[in-house]
Amino acid sequence: MKTAIIIDDNYATIVLVKNLISYYSFPIEVISEISNGKNAFSAILEKQPDIVFMDISLPDISGLEVIDMLREQRNIDKKINYIIITAYGYFEYAQKSLRLGVNDILLKPIDKEQFYDAVSHALGDYYTDSELLNEIIGFLENNYRCRISLKELSERFNVNDSYISRLFKHHLDTTYSKFLNSLRLNNSLELLSDCSLSIESIAEAVGYNNTNYYYKVFKTEFGITPNEYRKKTKWFN
Repeated sequence: MKTAIIIDDNYATIVLVKNLISYYSFPIEVISEISNGKNAFSAILEKQPDIVFMDISLPDISGLEVIDMLREQRNIDKKINYIIITAYGYFEYAQKSLRLGVNDILLKPIDKEQFYDAVSHALGDYYTDSELLNEIIGFLENNYRCRISLKELSERFNVNDSYISRLFKHHLDTTYSKFLNSLRLNNSLELLSDCSLSIESIAEAVGYNNTNYYYKVFKTEFGITPNEYRKKTKWFN
């Protein structure tokens, strides 16, 4: 289950967003409803939700200012997906939103199909129509740094390990081990952009105790080594 915070000074919009989440049966729990920017900043920093629905026009500071302030914080240890909700023209804020890493912009009144597309995108490529698999994926996204065997996972969710394997195969056309590797590798990409971190420390940070194995699976997945990837992204930036 993913967590979300809704920030809007119009309570009708908050109710609409909650109703649409329920209507589409998205695996999202709304953990806070907030009407101003300062409280939004504090709540996001403290609770670090997976998704934030953010109005631009707030009574004190704008939603984009809140996001900009949060980007400067060092103690946010997860990727937060921002969906902007605004009555203003899209192109007026599109460029700044892109710079801040906003996932999507929804114009008021909110269109149901656009809402579905935006939230599906925020949930990511791993979102499926299996509630159990979504819960398992959510658990792995928060715990991929740990050593988690398929047997331990099956015991945690009180299901047979072969059933979990079938879920991954049926819904994602992959195996559990390949999925976990992909999750770890994708999270390592962002860390590789920080040249102050050694490859060894990055491998350990995403769950690999053996650096040589990290090199091997990285090259298998991306066709280049972590060092080669780092050099390419450094040149690109």
